Amino acid sequence: MSAQPALRLPSARTARLLIPEPEAAPAVSVIVPCYDEAEGLPSLLARLERMEPLGWEFIFVDDGSRDGTFTMLLAAARTRPWMRVVRHGTNLGLGAAMRTGFDHARAPIVCTIDSDCTYLPERLPELVRLVEGGADIATASPWHPDSVPSQGGRLRVALSRAVSGLYKLLIGQDVHTFTCLCRAYRREVLEATHFRAAGFAAVAELMLRGMLNGYSVREVPMELGTRQFGESKLKIGNAIVSHVGLLALTALLLLSARWARGQAGHRA
Repeated sequence: MSAQPALRLPSARTARLLIPEPEAAPAVSVIVPCYDEAEGLPSLLARLERMEPLGWEFIFVDDGSRDGTFTMLLAAARTRPWMRVVRHGTNLGLGAAMRTGFDHARAPIVCTIDSDCTYLPERLPELVRLVEGGADIATASPWHPDSVPSQGGRLRVALSRAVSGLYKLLIGQDVHTFTCLCRAYRREVLEATHFRAAGFAAVAELMLRGMLNGYSVREVPMELGTRQFGESKLKIGNAIVSHVGLLALTALLLLSARWARGQAGHRA
């Protein structure tokens, strides 16, 4: 594949496509948001290299990294036809990186994964098979009763478990994990579901809005591992504020939907 810059401009003003699209659309697109992940990139790329026989495309979104992440991604993509690289000039947040990746994905099934390998990328095919089997969204689920105890950072684990429990209680469906980036989506879900959050809460918002729109969710019990390279980008205070706002928004949407159903019933 040619390493020359793409001639077309992407739709998002904040992103630049650095590696051009191949002609044939893949069966699965995988979005990999990256922010200052230079230390762990060699390990991640080695693991994804072993998945090349699947014929999937991996779209790396460099979200304004300040270290050597972007340079390393460009160098790696020149010899790996399954890689594409998109760049934000400045750091815009995980939600923005997800939206940029979705804009450039071409497959009927679109996945997202963490660049720090706290969830095993080798288990993505399990999620894809659930979508191929009829699920609209398939997610890794460390808080599922059948999952093994997680080894992630204590603050990340505590926050994820707490907000996932609140979302589960609020939405009233038997889904245990709402904050996990390791997912597979039917493309139609992403086209019909708009989410606004720029940071980590975008992961939960996309799931919640999809569920409120009637899309089905399947879970795969999966361990949340420990980051081996670099530092977590999660800012606990900002994340708590974002999730509180999202909980309030979800409650409002649920009340509005119930009121609309009640009005329809009265008219009938």
